[in-house]
Amino acid sequence: MQKRIMAFMKEHHMAEEGDCILAAVSGGADSVCLLLILQELAQAGKIRLCAVHVEHGIRGENSRKDACFVEEICRQHRIPCKIFHCQAMEYARAHKMTVEEGARILRYGFFEQAAEIFRADKIAVAHNQNDCAETILFHLARGTGLKGLCGIPPVRDNIIRPLLCVKRREIEAFLAAEGQIFCQDKTNETLDYTRNRVRHQILPVLEEINSEAVAHMNQAAQQAAEAEALVRELTEERKDRYIRRDLQTVCISGKITEEKPVLQKSLLHKALAETAGSSRDISGRHVQSLRELFEKQTGRKLSFPCGVEGVRTYDGVELKKEKEISDEKSCAVWDAKETWILPPEGILKIPFRGYEIHTRILENNLQNEEIPKKMYTKWLDYDKIKGTMLLRTRREKDFLVIGPEGRRKKLKKFFIDEKIPGPKREHMLLLTDETHVVWVIGSRLGEDVKVTEDTRRILEIRVYGGNICE
Repeated sequence: MQKRIMAFMKEHHMAEEGDCILAAVSGGADSVCLLLILQELAQAGKIRLCAVHVEHGIRGENSRKDACFVEEICRQHRIPCKIFHCQAMEYARAHKMTVEEGARILRYGFFEQAAEIFRADKIAVAHNQNDCAETILFHLARGTGLKGLCGIPPVRDNIIRPLLCVKRREIEAFLAAEGQIFCQDKTNETLDYTRNRVRHQILPVLEEINSEAVAHMNQAAQQAAEAEALVRELTEERKDRYIRRDLQTVCISGKITEEKPVLQKSLLHKALAETAGSSRDISGRHVQSLRELFEKQTGRKLSFPCGVEGVRTYDGVELKKEKEISDEKSCAVWDAKETWILPPEGILKIPFRGYEIHTRILENNLQNEEIPKKMYTKWLDYDKIKGTMLLRTRREKDFLVIGPEGRRKKLKKFFIDEKIPGPKREHMLLLTDETHVVWVIGSRLGEDVKVTEDTRRILEIRVYGGNICE
């Protein structure tokens, strides 16, 4: 099994020699197996290994015992480990989502924090072939397209899944042979959760029909992923033929109906998702309704998720979206003309753009920490920001300070020099104070607000969502 996992990691380029890999360890069988396998690589000098555990505050004393178990196994193997504690139920309730969804968001957020602390190159999570099969069945039951049939990818951004080439029973057999104990999460046994019903009631029946059912579903997922990648590539190649953005309107040419159905649907899904700011609530049913709108009379309208409205025009269809006020609990305040007031500590949500901006104030006593170099995570000297902070799109006479001596550059000239396409400039988010632009989000930070040795208070800003990938 170990050789198969090593070959799988090599096939998908999960780790280069010398990488630091952060193992996400819950204490369950899968994650303990992952830790031991990666430990073999670390002992061979191939990688550096560290670990993270998130205690969600859901299962009381049992949850805290799991955290202690992970801490102890890491201590025994001399693996640096970071433990995080949170209240997933409260977070889920406050953000109006399921506990599973809330716990996942918190968990991956803490994974990223731990990766920064340990300067990890990759985050390894312990999904296996059974998890992938369960995901496919879950998607099929809810209704899905080609993307949903891809299951769980081996690699996504900095997340790697080395165990996706083995089944759960192989993992448990490996741990038994090693004499390694692990934690048992009783919530995995209850049938209150949909995924558990798939795991305990559906998969066993399929394996009775064919003992290799799980492996076969994973093979099908790989084939679906290859086909989906091709469709995605062709969609990107052809979108500019049919789709253009005009301020707050996405215009789709009627000629799109001449495309093959699979590409037509992919292009329309992309148009809807870009207008909505997220693809999360866009289903095949909505895409089909949009296709049918091209056959209607001029002036006919349809409503789509996230406040998107489609209007049949002479040339095709126009998609528009009403601006939304973010959740009142996010501490964000809506201002007019694509402008948002950014709180110095809290969360600002911009639903129709799909963004979530987290801010906090830090005292500058972080001598051992490096200033983040990521495109969407920045540290600013909070005391150099004048008045209210705003997130907005560009305006006439905007400028950015580009030199330590205070030298300015007009934003228009900055965009030209950076070769940012004209249409994109209209929608780029800017962080400003009451006088000028201090950060072009995803690009340059103003010289006048950079953290120095004299900085007393640091404003940390993290931008998530949209098309962001760090």
